[in-house]
Amino acid sequence: MLLAAVWVWLGPTLRSELGLSGPPIPDRGDQLRVVTWNLANFRGDAEEHDLARMREVIEELDPDVLALQEVRSPDALRELLPGWELVVSDRGGRGHQRLAIAWRSDRVRSLAEPREHSQLSLGGRVRPGLSAYLRGRSGGPDFAVLVVHLKAMPDGIDQRRRQWPVLLDLAAELAATTGDRDLIVLGDFNSTGAPGQGPADEQRELTEHLSAAALRRLPNASGCSAYYDGRRRDAWKEPSEIDLVWIRELDEALGSEAQVVSGAHCQRYACRDFRSTQAYPVRDYERVSDHCPVVLDLARRDDD
Repeated sequence: MLLAAVWVWLGPTLRSELGLSGPPIPDRGDQLRVVTWNLANFRGDAEEHDLARMREVIEELDPDVLALQEVRSPDALRELLPGWELVVSDRGGRGHQRLAIAWRSDRVRSLAEPREHSQLSLGGRVRPGLSAYLRGRSGGPDFAVLVVHLKAMPDGIDQRRRQWPVLLDLAAELAATTGDRDLIVLGDFNSTGAPGQGPADEQRELTEHLSAAALRRLPNASGCSAYYDGRRRDAWKEPSEIDLVWIRELDEALGSEAQVVSGAHCQRYACRDFRSTQAYPVRDYERVSDHCPVVLDLARRDDD
């Protein structure tokens, strides 16, 4: 127990000195920063979420655009993000988990009315898609962004497979309506794999499917994007990578070696297992979200 306490309080310093932390969030500089983050059924309830820490994480990342999932209260999200332009989906599936896109109007402007895409909701049972067409001020780039939250759990793989072709249709639709093929598709893909299997087969199948729309997945330099209770159910949390980022074109804003990186507890624990208990909780995991914010930086260049 004493060692656990020492690890919680001194862990970040020790891990940094020993080289055990994950890759750091890069300096944003003059880049346009897009962050996707699942907020874990966010209602704005201080008993469920450490609101001060959530604000602190957002301030530390300093994003220009936020693509958010699991928003249960749009009003609470507006209170969390004062001064941001914000659009929230009307629907959120049976779990009322809405999607949101927020941007800083002094850095980014909207080029078209944001749109909700009910085709992805499988008749209203799961979440829709939500898109916006944005342009960075001070030199671009401009791009469509589509935030998604696909069907959860291993036994939901057949429904996810039904959603994948819809993503292809939406990619074509966004190119047609904006006249621009630059596209970012991001969010919680819940790509856990089928029951009894790992995620590798599903993610390979998903990659093959989305390549038909010329979408390529950006690798995550951290190696994970969320944590879960794991198979042992013994307070040790295990990493997973289900929050993904796909791009089409954006050639001037992103090089061929572009990557994304995860923050919060994914970065702190370098995507290794960690122990979190009631007595010694990992604050970001227990009081903010089991998911980590995933960061994508775009060079500020006109991409057309």
